[in-house]
Amino acid sequence: MFALNGQHAHKHRFHTFLCGIGVFFILVVTDQLIKQFVVGHIAYLCNEGIAFGVRLPSIFFIILWIGIVVALGFFWRGVIFERFFVQLPFVCIFAGAVGNVIDRVRYGCVVDYVPFLHISSFNFADVLITVGAGLLLFHTIKK
Repeated sequence: MFALNGQHAHKHRFHTFLCGIGVFFILVVTDQLIKQFVVGHIAYLCNEGIAFGVRLPSIFFIILWIGIVVALGFFWRGVIFERFFVQLPFVCIFAGAVGNVIDRVRYGCVVDYVPFLHISSFNFADVLITVGAGLLLFHTIKK
């Protein structure tokens, strides 16, 4: 493959960063559009807890959420100018997390609309988080 000189390499990394940010916004908007449709037209579960509806006191939830975001942000910062597929797990996880936080602010709960094994329900943001975590695990094992 051809090597990029310093200026071209910097431009390429910046474009990759912009691509990641663009995909992030597209995923968040897609999640919110789906949920807006669901709330207006389909039965859904208003999940006031976290995964599988587990409820935590508000302060613990906030501390947990901030801790996860800070940790992921720290790791994403290390790969933010890498190839897009290296960034993709973080883009998916953050987009899903932000989508669910928007729900909490907008609706007072997370809008879940796909039943899962009669245990719980999930949504597009949850799929993004799961796919992102799976890709992150794959990248980690691959190294």
